[in-house]
Amino acid sequence: MAKALIDGAARFARGHGAAAVEGYPVDNTGKKIDTMLAFVGTRSLSESAGFVTIADTGSTAAGVPRIVMRLAD
Repeated sequence: MAKALIDGAARFARGHGAAAVEGYPVDNTGKKIDTMLAFVGTRSLSESAGFVTIADTGSTAAGVPRIVMRLAD
């Protein structure tokens, strides 16, 4: 279901002229995390929707790094 939401949001953004679609998920490296941290999405979920990592943010959420991902063209 979460991937369908990401796909729908990306289609909506692109359909309304967005030059880029970015997300700022946590990079939990496949480890199980508390669902309270996953509300921003995870790296693997974003990758499954076609996003690629473009930068580290230096930010963490409960010790889990946040990254910048952009939908690949």
